Amino acid sequence: MSMKHILLLAVAVVGPASVSAQTTRRIPLPPSQNTTGSPLPIAGAVWARDTLYVSGWLDPDRKTHTDTKSQTLGILTDLQKFLATQKLTMGDVVMLRVFLQGVPEKDGRADTAGMTAAYTQFFGTKEQPNIPARTTLQQILPAAASGALVEIDMVAVRP
Repeated sequence: MSMKHILLLAVAVVGPASVSAQTTRRIPLPPSQNTTGSPLPIAGAVWARDTLYVSGWLDPDRKTHTDTKSQTLGILTDLQKFLATQKLTMGDVVMLRVFLQGVPEKDGRADTAGMTAAYTQFFGTKEQPNIPARTTLQQILPAAASGALVEIDMVAVRP
């Protein structure tokens, strides 16, 4: 067996290199995203190679933004600013998961129309035509007690 064949066999058996501490970087949870006021064992985001995983994000102005559309706008605007600190744009987002709290004016159902009205200002526009994969769920949000109607997590990939 030649050295080339032994090397190929070793790669096949061991597999591709795993994500190591050198290719993983954790970004602390910003204070605006901590609804408990005490330290949480949660990263705000984690880089794994060229992929950025962002934890569930809330509207930092949810006290004044009291509806689904304005909170979605607030979250996406804040996430856009956060992405810029990581040298990314909304065009680099490949996945969003949107969690919606039911609202009384919709008989306890989620205001998906309000969320979509805000979402379409950031994705699939003439200025930013990229659209991510997206999952939208209605659930009881843990941060609902602080006024949260929307929580969004995302995955972005460095081009």
